[in-house]
Amino acid sequence: MIEFIVYDDKKDFCLMVEKAIKKVTSSTKTTYNINSFTSYTKEFDDLINQNMASKIYILDIEIPDSISGIDIARKIRKKDWNSIIIFVTSHVEMGYEALKAQIMLLDFICKQNDCSNSLIKTLKKAINKVNDKKVMIFESDGITNRVYIDDILYVKRDSIDRKCIIKTTYNEIIINKNLSEIMDMLDSRFYLSHRSCLINTDKIRTVDWKNNIIYFENNDTTDYLSRDKRKGLKEYVGNH
Repeated sequence: MIEFIVYDDKKDFCLMVEKAIKKVTSSTKTTYNINSFTSYTKEFDDLINQNMASKIYILDIEIPDSISGIDIARKIRKKDWNSIIIFVTSHVEMGYEALKAQIMLLDFICKQNDCSNSLIKTLKKAINKVNDKKVMIFESDGITNRVYIDDILYVKRDSIDRKCIIKTTYNEIIINKNLSEIMDMLDSRFYLSHRSCLINTDKIRTVDWKNNIIYFENNDTTDYLSRDKRKGLKEYVGNH
C-alpha cells in the first residue's frame, strides 16, 4: 500500500495530480490511497507522524496563507528519510531554494512545462523506487502478503499458536511459518537474539544491557534477549 499525500492550494490542480496517480497506479497494479490538502491541517500533520509502509508526497512549494512545501519537507525529514518527496511549483526560481534545503527530493516539476506528463513520468519513477525495496512475500490463510524487509523490527515465535508474529514499524502480521523458515527469507541484518526472536539490527536505537531490553527507532521495545546472545549482539551491531 502506498499513501500519496498531495498538497496544493488549487483544488483543480489536486484533481489533476489525483488523475495522474490513478493513471500510473492502474498500469502498475499498485494498491494505494490518496490524501489531498489545500492547506496544512492537523490531519496532514498526523499523516506525517504515522508509520506507514510507503509514502509519496507531492508538494507545492508556495501556498498562500499556509506553510510552504519546503517547510513541510523539513518536518518530514526530521523523522523520515524513506518517504519520497516531489515538488511542484509555478515559480522555477524556487527550485534553487528547494535544493538548498537538502531534503532529498526525487524531482522538481514546473507547473508551466507539460506538468501532467512530467508528473506521470516522475510518479512511475517513484513507484519503481518503492517497489525496489526488498520484499518478503508469503501466503497466510489464503491471502498473499508483501512485507518490506526494511520495515521489520523483529519476528517472534508465538508459543501458544505455533505461529510467528512479524512486528513492523506500522503493524503486526501473523505468519504460518516457523522462525527457521522466516530466517531463510531475511538477510544478514537480522540476528537471533533469543531462540524465539529475530531482530532487525538496523532498527536498534539502543540496548539496555542491564535489563536485557532492546529499544528500536520508533520507541518500540522487546525483552527477547537471551544472556547467551548478548555478546553476539554487541559484536553484530558493531560490525553492521
